[in-house]
Amino acid sequence: MSSNSAFGKTLQFITSIKLQELEKQRSTYQEHLHESLQKAKDINDPKRRAEHLLKAVTSWKGSGATDEEDNIGEGSLNLTNLKMWLSMCDKDPSFSKEKVQQWNKLLEEHLQRNSLRFDCAKLFGEMLNEWIGSGDSATAAYQDPDQPPTRLETGDVFIDVGRKELYEQKEKFESLVFEEKEIDTKALGSFLEQLFSDKQGTAVLEEIRDAIEDGAEEIQNTGFNWRTVQATITNLIASDPLNEDQQATLKSFLDNTMILEELAGVLNMRLASIGSWTWPKEGIPIEMRTLMVNTDPDTVDAILLHHIGISWQKKFKAACHKLFESKAWKKLIPPVLSVEKQRYQEQLPKEKADDSIDARRTRIINESFFLSQLSGSIHDINDYSDSTSGDEYGQKAGDGKRQLLHMMLAECYFHTSVHKSFAIVRSDLEWFGPSLPHETVLTVLKFFGVPEYWLEFFRTFLRAPLYFKGEPDHVRIRQRGTPIGYSLSAICGEAILFAMDLVVNQKTGGCFLFRIHDDILLWDAKPERCATGWAEMQNFASLTGLTFNMSKTGSTVVGGGDATGLPAGDIRWGFLLFDPSKIRFVIDQKDIDCHINELRRQLNATKSVFGWINVLNKYMAFFLRSFGGAPTYAFGYEHVMDVIDTLARIQRELFPDSESGAVGYLETVIKKKWDVDGLPLGYFYLPVEQGGLGLRNPMFEAFTSLSSFEEDPENPEDEDRRDPQELFEKLIEEDVDKFEEARDKWTHEYDQTQRKFETFFTLEQYMSLREHLLVSWGTAYQDMFHERTTFDVKETPSLLAKLLNSTSFSSQWGRMDWYQKWVISVYGEDLVRKFGSFEIVDSKLIPIGMVKLFKDSRIRLDQ
Repeated sequence: MSSNSAFGKTLQFITSIKLQELEKQRSTYQEHLHESLQKAKDINDPKRRAEHLLKAVTSWKGSGATDEEDNIGEGSLNLTNLKMWLSMCDKDPSFSKEKVQQWNKLLEEHLQRNSLRFDCAKLFGEMLNEWIGSGDSATAAYQDPDQPPTRLETGDVFIDVGRKELYEQKEKFESLVFEEKEIDTKALGSFLEQLFSDKQGTAVLEEIRDAIEDGAEEIQNTGFNWRTVQATITNLIASDPLNEDQQATLKSFLDNTMILEELAGVLNMRLASIGSWTWPKEGIPIEMRTLMVNTDPDTVDAILLHHIGISWQKKFKAACHKLFESKAWKKLIPPVLSVEKQRYQEQLPKEKADDSIDARRTRIINESFFLSQLSGSIHDINDYSDSTSGDEYGQKAGDGKRQLLHMMLAECYFHTSVHKSFAIVRSDLEWFGPSLPHETVLTVLKFFGVPEYWLEFFRTFLRAPLYFKGEPDHVRIRQRGTPIGYSLSAICGEAILFAMDLVVNQKTGGCFLFRIHDDILLWDAKPERCATGWAEMQNFASLTGLTFNMSKTGSTVVGGGDATGLPAGDIRWGFLLFDPSKIRFVIDQKDIDCHINELRRQLNATKSVFGWINVLNKYMAFFLRSFGGAPTYAFGYEHVMDVIDTLARIQRELFPDSESGAVGYLETVIKKKWDVDGLPLGYFYLPVEQGGLGLRNPMFEAFTSLSSFEEDPENPEDEDRRDPQELFEKLIEEDVDKFEEARDKWTHEYDQTQRKFETFFTLEQYMSLREHLLVSWGTAYQDMFHERTTFDVKETPSLLAKLLNSTSFSSQWGRMDWYQKWVISVYGEDLVRKFGSFEIVDSKLIPIGMVKLFKDSRIRLDQ
């Protein structure tokens, strides 16, 4: 039995025991309830009936037990108080009989609610058993966060489609990986040399090569100690290229210093003989998955290679940063001369270059986009999984792509306001990871100064012997592409792409090529610069043996300008389509139609309620990510409304027969399968930790930021609520007043004896400073990146009182995230009326952990 299978069976065994105990307690409580209520009916005296019901409440010691100090009735009745008051009834003739009847009602409701909670726990268990036996757990397998959720080969609907896709992926992968691509390495080397042919370039190239050579010696000579091994394992687990067994093994090493020291010794021996390192002769098994290929590395080699990979990433990034900071790296805005700085300080003392658009842009590039896929330290986490869709190193990709879109919009608003023109090119390299020619990788690494003995190691690393699982006798040597799931692979890819960054920068006179790995955006106020950059990118691709994916390539020009030389096609990202006439992204509704059909297929293929909810939650999260994620100021109010309207349309088309959307559909299914109805809406949205179904409401996500975009009638000029394009337009209007104010101040208030300049800036000169000096423009630019604030749900006294009376939620309002607050605020009152508190079930009785594990696991626990 495989470890994964044994693991799954163990969890199912634990689940079975829990569910058996739950059913035992439920049956016992039903007998207790029936007997208690039957006896209560036979007691005519309200006070005696209350005493009997109080005893029935406090005598139950199973799940949902209540002692004499607890409160019931939504916190309105304390049982200790009730005991005292009942003793008064016999002595106090004025005591209200109506009040005693109210107590009887509250006690009976409490007993009934506890029964309902047991019924919901039973329903939860039955749905979990349904999920375990359904095969739907496979829908929780790993997904690239920027790809739609896909089912593996499970279920009658998808098995043929899945096999066809996997065969096609495998054939394409084999045609790339096992067929060598010839490269003219001399031509490539000469081309790179020409980029550094001037005096400044030659000097900085020598610095880079010296830094690379010194780094190469340091990597080999520094070696391992137990702390280094511990840090490497921690990073390796977090970046997650390993299978479940290897992760479990490595986790067991982390707190054992003796094992870590022994590992350090072994690793030092392997590092010392790095020149003779080889892959296992029997080959490395690989497994085709939907849009993914996974490699299973040897555990010790995985640690060694990860350490070497992270070390090389740090050295390569630091060395190339010398180029970015040097005069050899071209800037669209030339450096300020000292005489100009003196004039700024005298005539515009409030304007600070460090707060300008150019300074903020440079900081963002430096921090987020310059070789962003390479780690700066062992504590940086990256995901180096190789996706055959071309999005290989993607842990940081989600946030990076959103920031890139925000930056593109900010630049577009600025340039179209000031220069009346803005051009954008979008592209992607087709099958980049699997198609990288090895000679291209080695030529580029050699050019930047990687020593020969390390080049031989890289050559061995690239030429991995591979076989597909199930075909151990068919081992072949990789001829192209990078070994999958390794931090060293990032160096191989980023070194080539950095060379392309440099080409574009040099040939365009200063443009920066924005990349998230091989997803590329290039923009400038002058379309001809973008056309030059695109031509140079194509030339570089032909030299290096790469191919652009033309289905993901496009361009647009906003405002005026000649589009000659720019590639045909739209600017797209996710479901977003850039509309140059509106100067913003719109949602491509035709693309949404295709994904609605796909989601409908996936939902129909599930065989369990939990599987259905899991698929819907994952797909709706994918929709929201593909709409640009949490909206920033740059997206604007119209974008948020587009998202809301699209989410509403998706619900209507998925569930045309349900007025309540997903909830209405689930109500129908649960009624049909288990004859349970009357469940409050909050039951569906409450987390599984409280016994709910954990359905996620995407409308909450969209509406929470809407309020920060809507106009404030009492403050219509509030800049936080203005259209982003209008913000820059208004700055243009304000510049004349600011110019005159600064000129008047210098003319009348500045000490004339201290003046170094005879005349003030002209208005035209002042306006030319917008990009590299004026703070107001820099502030507006920075505002484009601010995420809209979430709507702050206000707690009510009634809600807080109910929270205090609930064990799981007691005093937690301040610690809840915004989504939890929305769920509790909207649905909490109904939950409490139905169940007496926010806890639908006793969390100790139901196997909640099993559900959470199913959601997060990459293995199929049902097999």
